[in-house]
Amino acid sequence: MRNTWVIIAGIILVMAACKKDTPNPYDELERRSSNPTVENIPQDNFAWIHQRILRPSCALSGCHDGTFEPEFRSIGSAYNSLVFHPTIANTPQETFTYRVVPGDVSASFLHERLTVFVPNTSGIMPLDLTDDSDWPANRDAYRAVINNWIATGAKDMFGNPPTIGNLEPQVTGVLAFSAGTTSNPFPRGDGEGVQPIEVSGSAIDLWFSFTDDETTSSALTYNMVKVATTSSFETVPELALSSASTLSGPDFGNTTTTFTHKVQLPLGTYPAGTVLFVRVYVDDGAHPDPTEIPNDGTTAPMLNYFTLRIAS
Repeated sequence: MRNTWVIIAGIILVMAACKKDTPNPYDELERRSSNPTVENIPQDNFAWIHQRILRPSCALSGCHDGTFEPEFRSIGSAYNSLVFHPTIANTPQETFTYRVVPGDVSASFLHERLTVFVPNTSGIMPLDLTDDSDWPANRDAYRAVINNWIATGAKDMFGNPPTIGNLEPQVTGVLAFSAGTTSNPFPRGDGEGVQPIEVSGSAIDLWFSFTDDETTSSALTYNMVKVATTSSFETVPELALSSASTLSGPDFGNTTTTFTHKVQLPLGTYPAGTVLFVRVYVDDGAHPDPTEIPNDGTTAPMLNYFTLRIAS
């Protein structure tokens, strides 16, 4: 019996010694941040305003953190609760109709709340600051940035002008993972500005977070995605987005949000270095056609958030 066990042990050792480990070339891929910092976003983009001004100086506990409107925790909620959003507080003369009126700074209640004391309100905003807030040092510059954003049309982070009524849905975050996983998202490339997501040349799960002023993400319909190697999408086939599961992760402003839609992309046929452009299509039921994000009018850097590159 002892000899038998010796033989078995020897076989196991031989098999272990002969086993060939096949390294995964993407195990060494550096896991950098999933999203760039505000320094890589132009100052006239609403994403910059949210990340640099509204979130650190206004979305404080007990303030605009979801306790009451406007809600500044995420880029989407901040935009939707400001632009063409009816005021709740107002002047004694009921001067203002909307918090932000695109193209008209003086008619925007946001400008009023940041500059003068309005009777029967809590005071000039922001009311409270964290110890590391840079609002006091940059107050005038930040007000000028907000005024310029309003004056030039109060466009969303994709450069789209708003219209009165139900706003179109927006994507607030894009993350990519190895297929079947939800940890260690693929990082964006190094370099100036917003870089593409550096993904592996195999199957990946691409996740999206959405926001809409009246429709929840789970109630969005159509739910399609296109992936192209050029910026032309007319003849590219659509792939279905799944909304059967969710995950938490950083949005474009690096605020934790819920990602509700995903698609699995088999990328094994693309050579290293291939750049892929992504567009999603959802319908909130309030517009004639599904909303395309990004679209032909979207420019960098927001366009780059929806770009993938097969890592070499």
